[in-house]
Amino acid sequence: MSADLSNFDPNSVGLKTNNIFGLPFSIEQSELVLLPVPWEVTVSYRNGTARGPENIFKESLQIDLYDADVPNAWKKGYFMLAEDKNIRKKSNYLRQCAELIISCLSEGGDVLCNQQLAGKLKEVNDGTTMMRDWVYEMTGNLIKQGKLVGLVGGDHSTPLGLIKALADHYPSFGILQIDAHADLRNAYEGFKYSHASIMYNVLEEVPQMTKLVQVGIRDYCDEELAVI
Repeated sequence: MSADLSNFDPNSVGLKTNNIFGLPFSIEQSELVLLPVPWEVTVSYRNGTARGPENIFKESLQIDLYDADVPNAWKKGYFMLAEDKNIRKKSNYLRQCAELIISCLSEGGDVLCNQQLAGKLKEVNDGTTMMRDWVYEMTGNLIKQGKLVGLVGGDHSTPLGLIKALADHYPSFGILQIDAHADLRNAYEGFKYSHASIMYNVLEEVPQMTKLVQVGIRDYCDEELAVI
């Protein structure tokens, strides 16, 4: 089903009543579907990434649609799903748990020797596993519908479910990672699905990913160098 673009002016202001980039497409009419994942549970420095999807959506209305390399590319259809409020709510709660754990570690404490913090660590690990599985299910369903799927995070841990979903459809593929960090730590700070462990977890859980090319890396530890 194609969209009726007879009353749409690509040169005009982006309308808030439309979807991403101010485009008038429904999910059925769109070739590319974006899944927002407002998640920032394990960030180790500063939070705020959970607001990435909503801010990207908001600012997208200021983007001009013309692309000199691919004229009329926007006509293929782009659509961003609504944020799942339960995911955002879960992230907010687990972030508070993670902050207590990170604070303990930064003061030289042992989380596992503290029954309360050990319980919160389990909550975080269970919650991040839930997020991975939710992303896997959501993106897997979209891929089955023939959609090109993009993920808008959120912290770096968010794409693992999508990568696992892609592995169900492609026997072999590579990943181009543009990043300042290698993200190859094993369960950084005790968080199995830490934002700093995303590529380690891909290597562990997605054997179909046969080539990893990392560009822009400027900061990594001995543990990550050994993996590389």
